[in-house]
Amino acid sequence: MTVKASAIHDPAHWDSVSANYAAEADRMTGRYAQAAWELAALPRDARVLDVATGAGALLLAALRDGADAVGIDFSPGMVAIAQARAAEISSGERALVMDGQRLDFPGGSFDAAFSIFGVFMFPDPAAGFAEMARVLRPGGLAVVAVWENPGGAGPAQLFAQTAQRLFPDQPVPLPMARLFNSPALLDAAFAEAGLRPTTVHRVSYAWPAPPIDWFREHAKLAYGWSPVWQLLDDAQRTAFAEEAAALVADLPPEGITSTALVGIARKPQ
Repeated sequence: MTVKASAIHDPAHWDSVSANYAAEADRMTGRYAQAAWELAALPRDARVLDVATGAGALLLAALRDGADAVGIDFSPGMVAIAQARAAEISSGERALVMDGQRLDFPGGSFDAAFSIFGVFMFPDPAAGFAEMARVLRPGGLAVVAVWENPGGAGPAQLFAQTAQRLFPDQPVPLPMARLFNSPALLDAAFAEAGLRPTTVHRVSYAWPAPPIDWFREHAKLAYGWSPVWQLLDDAQRTAFAEEAAALVADLPPEGITSTALVGIARKPQ
């Protein structure tokens, strides 16, 4: 089996799962976004950028607390959802279609720049970190959340285990273009971008074990980004989802505990 290029870098893939993401994944990942926002402890009127905003979890947390916030994403489908949600809190254009590796903002535009499970998936994550640093004012804060498990979080981990079991001769694709899943690796990425690392927090939540039907209905959401998934026909994808669902029986009662590393760095004065 020869894997193809990952759909994770294709806006059309994220457009195709945007509604499902907002309904399913965002309610879980949103807890980590809220935690990251609270850890940053920014003043009420801070100018905030959310890079790879997705359905807008961090953007909404910032707006609710009175920040002057904007989110960007390369997926028009995700941006439409984030903008509609933001409009319920604040007027104006709050979500924009933009490449996080080439931000269309002047340098020094923001007091804080966040990326919650976004920049680590970029084709060139170093460019993403560098752009976050560029648009920060001196003394501004960069906050990046990554999964400690390189395979992702929640049900995605079960799909990764299934791929390893079904295709043992192939390396299991990872959502990270480059590994950032330790405090040392995350701090090094900040430093490479000219930022001064301050701390890395571990934030853990349990994801309830999904019912078997969830795997059939939402397999593309959890694992559709993977090159492995792209090679399977419909029947094989159904069988793949069934294999992943079978792993639920081995989970503890609380479900799948997933840990994020929330790194914070500051731009030198």
